[in-house]
Amino acid sequence: MDLSLVLAKILGLYCLIVSISILLNYQRIPVLVHEFVESEGLKYIAGLISLILGIIVVIIHPIISYDWRLIITLFGWGAFLYGLVNLFIPELALQIIRLIGSYRKIFSIFAFAIFLFSLILLAEGFNIPFMKALIPI
Repeated sequence: MDLSLVLAKILGLYCLIVSISILLNYQRIPVLVHEFVESEGLKYIAGLISLILGIIVVIIHPIISYDWRLIITLFGWGAFLYGLVNLFIPELALQIIRLIGSYRKIFSIFAFAIFLFSLILLAEGFNIPFMKALIPI
């Protein structure tokens, strides 16, 4: 099976679950962000996990194409860069997290964008024609 399709399924399901969780827990976002920001260990572990995930995706999917596969590539590079910033410039990562987390509307827009990207990935990964028709990419 094509590696892009496998990653589309994995990342599509992951992003779908995470985005729905964020949208359903909209009221808890400020509390979650505050607790995350206050925990040095949790921030460090999040940086390590992001870095590992980013390295894996960047190495096994170095595809830069102007179709749905670009979402996978950008996800990998985003995770990789966030992991690096979180590990080496934690103050900058903290400012970004506080900025996004302090505005629930921005956080919700971000979650909704991830939801839409997950639909694109799932439509391609599982070859769902009606979803492809709704989201032509």
